[in-house]
Amino acid sequence: MNGSGEFIRGFTEYIILSILEKFDSYGYELTRVIESASGQVFQPTEAALYLALKRMTEDNLIVSGLQKNKKGMNRRVYSITPEGLNRLTAFRKDWGKIHQHLQTLVAGEFTYVRDEQ
Repeated sequence: MNGSGEFIRGFTEYIILSILEKFDSYGYELTRVIESASGQVFQPTEAALYLALKRMTEDNLIVSGLQKNKKGMNRRVYSITPEGLNRLTAFRKDWGKIHQHLQTLVAGEFTYVRDEQ
């Protein structure tokens, strides 16, 4: 699917928070989770992912720290903060409405009466 990163752009933050709610993770693994969970349909670019992680860290939705991998090399691992969990919970409350309205608009299942001018 061409441009798959564009399809999730507005939801990247919530996707990352959903993953970090389950377990702490590092950037490359986050990409692999997104690709795996979407059946390879969504393939975020490294740049888009790291920009989102930077922004989310600045907004105190996540925190990061260095952790040694199996080979003894440091990698940056991200964790969700209480503020991030609150943001995710609030979004999930609205998700049903968001999904329903997007489905209506994208599928063309809406009616609209134009004003005569």
